[in-house]
Amino acid sequence: MLDIFSNFFQDFFFIKVVFLILNGLYLAFLLVVYKQSHAMQNVINDDGASSVVNNLALLNIIIGILLFVTALVIL
Repeated sequence: MLDIFSNFFQDFFFIKVVFLILNGLYLAFLLVVYKQSHAMQNVINDDGASSVVNNLALLNIIIGILLFVTALVIL
């Protein structure tokens, strides 16, 4: 009976670690998107649309950080 619970918690720990790694990769991807949007703003020099893209990218980064911190707290 105890073996069933220990195997379940080992598998559950593995799932949490994989979830944490995926959140880290998602956060790295969002940082790259944010850097590219800043680079495109410098190339295009269009303050109207580029600021919207930058704000959306920054909002996604904040959400990604919150997901990552939540995964750390759960772990």
